[in-house]
Amino acid sequence: MSETAPLSAAQLVDRVFEGETIEGLDLRGLDLHEASLGGGVFQGADLRGANLRGADLGESMLLKCRLDGADLRGASLHQALLHESTLNRADLGGARMTGTKLEKCEAEGARFDGADLRIAAFTHCALDKASFIEAVLERSVLVDCKLEGIDLRRTKLVAVTLLRADLRRAALEGASFERVVLIEANLARRSLRGLHFVHTQFTDADLTGCDLRQAVLTQCNFKGAKLASASLVEVQAAGALFIEADLTAASLLRAQLGQAILVDAKLERADFSGADMQQCILHRADCREARFVGTNLTYADFSRADLSGADLSGATLERANLHRIEDALARIPNRSAALRTDPELAAAEEWQPPKT
Repeated sequence: MSETAPLSAAQLVDRVFEGETIEGLDLRGLDLHEASLGGGVFQGADLRGANLRGADLGESMLLKCRLDGADLRGASLHQALLHESTLNRADLGGARMTGTKLEKCEAEGARFDGADLRIAAFTHCALDKASFIEAVLERSVLVDCKLEGIDLRRTKLVAVTLLRADLRRAALEGASFERVVLIEANLARRSLRGLHFVHTQFTDADLTGCDLRQAVLTQCNFKGAKLASASLVEVQAAGALFIEADLTAASLLRAQLGQAILVDAKLERADFSGADMQQCILHRADCREARFVGTNLTYADFSRADLSGADLSGATLERANLHRIEDALARIPNRSAALRTDPELAAAEEWQPPKT
């Protein structure tokens, strides 16, 4: 049965120590500074505005609790479970939240600045306008969360999963991403200029009209991503994967794309002028009316690509593979340095088993 009688901090600590479930208690505004509450089970407790600064809540369970506006700065929530609880505008700055799980929680406007969130998991949480400035996000997971206006400034994300994240209004200045999973993320039409994304997965992400100028995209995966009209001017994207990506009318001026893979990519009207595309693989890519003016295409492989109306003026085509390309109205002045269609390979590609 729930209780409403006032409870002191010392009494609460004793009950937790004895293994009693703290159910339905009104603990609003209670001073629990540095209180030892580790392993406690809190069910429907009201801790709004409570002072939990430096408190130990490690391995505790907070089920349908209210912690709105609570002060949890420097608190330990190591391996704690928060389920259907509210932390709106709570301050968890510098908190230890390693292995913490938050399920179906509301934490709008909450502050996690400088918190240790290694291996933490947020699932189906509302984190609109939450702040993670300089938080430690490593091997953390945010799945199907509301992230409107989330603040990740100066935050280093390492091996973090942000599944189906809408980051169009996120604050990302000074953030860096390494081995981050941004599958199906929405970053359309926002600025990511100069940011670092190393080994990051953008599979099926929406980056339409994105400003990625001078960004570091080394060995990133953009398979199936939408990058139409995006600016990738002077990006560092050596070894990046753009398989089946849509780069229609994108600008990749002076981009570093050595050994990038653009198989089956949509590159119609894209501009690669001055780019380094040595050893790029562009099998079956749609390059209609694309510009490769002055581009280094040494050993690039355009096998069966559509280069109709493309402009390769001044391009370096040493040993580039032009096997079975479509080249109607294309400008390819240095074609003599490239490899032409291989008749034997073409015949093999056209071979069909005899009809019986």
